[in-house]
Amino acid sequence: MLGVDIVEISRINKLVSDPAFINRVYTPLEIAYCTSTKNKSIIASRYAARFAAKEAVFKAIDKLEVLSWKDIQIENEANGKPKVTFSGKAKEIVDADKLGVEISLSHSRNYAVAAAVIKYTNC
Repeated sequence: MLGVDIVEISRINKLVSDPAFINRVYTPLEIAYCTSTKNKSIIASRYAARFAAKEAVFKAIDKLEVLSWKDIQIENEANGKPKVTFSGKAKEIVDADKLGVEISLSHSRNYAVAAAVIKYTNC
């Protein structure tokens, strides 16, 4: 299954000025990564890309009603490649259905986009 999402960076930039939004949507690791620079446009694009990635994963898993924002965490491997880790209900679904997820993120000056592909790990 495939999930894709695109967001306007300016929209996410307005939302992340609210600590309640940040704490509802992003994990502490994601917040630390997004804010590890002083450049506000880079911070906004990092938050936007992770938001789009979470939305893409929600769409690919297709069980929106039971997932929470923080059940899906977008990390970077040492080489910079993004990867998805799961907790809570998302981990239960992924483990039970033997799923893996590949994720790709990109952004321009105005938009961030993400695509998530579900793969079955035990086929």
